[in-house]
Amino acid sequence: MNFSFSKYSGCGNDFILIDNRDQRFPDRDASFIERLCLRRHGIGADGLILLELSHIADFRMRIFNADGYETEMCGNGIRCLVKFAQEIGIQKKHYTIQTMHSLLEAFPFGDSITISMTDPAEIEWDTQIEVDQTLLTVHWVDTGVPHAVIFVDELEEARWMTLAPKIRAHPHFSPKGVNVNFAQIKKEEISLRTYERGVEQETLACGTGATAAAIAAAKIQGISSPVSIKTRSGDNLEIQFEKTTKFRNVRLTGPAICTFKGVLAG
Repeated sequence: MNFSFSKYSGCGNDFILIDNRDQRFPDRDASFIERLCLRRHGIGADGLILLELSHIADFRMRIFNADGYETEMCGNGIRCLVKFAQEIGIQKKHYTIQTMHSLLEAFPFGDSITISMTDPAEIEWDTQIEVDQTLLTVHWVDTGVPHAVIFVDELEEARWMTLAPKIRAHPHFSPKGVNVNFAQIKKEEISLRTYERGVEQETLACGTGATAAAIAAAKIQGISSPVSIKTRSGDNLEIQFEKTTKFRNVRLTGPAICTFKGVLAG
């Protein structure tokens, strides 16, 4: 069985995109999806995204991490999905997209796309956890997927990515685990490194992680909207929000590009 695919990148966070409106793709085969995402033996990607039909939106987004298992949402991935939808002929000025738990809106303009994110939920500020005899102050924010944000003085310290998988699996965040973000603030820009759950390594960008870092910076550091996030790839994401007694009307803006297309021979 053959499948046409497109490869997209959102700030270096890369995905395999497949039109699954005919429901032919073997979405229950986690080992198959994992093989496709392998860098040296497959197509190579941080995840795989299926575009499917929806009864309540323009289309449905299903995203699988590089380990082959389905996850809730992805901020960079959903922008790539909008570009892919345009590629396959779904042309609109405004899209509604069904995700696992939400109905989101997308607004493409030029090379950038703005996504209306879910309002952050299940927030915990200033949580203290100990990892490898290091006491860390963690801010926990669910922006569609769960994220831990840790503000650091020096982002390039090697120990952060050594600690990251242990934070990701820390009992405080069980049973689901958590994505781990290290953020450094310089003036009004935040530089970010993210260790992604399901990918199980550092990625070049994370849209929901950037959103979590922006919200944590607004709460803890007093930074105002819009917030510019410099990703590991060097590309920037912009996060807008309204802050009153809580955070609402959160929007993520950034680029998405097609890097290549192909046919997968099954």
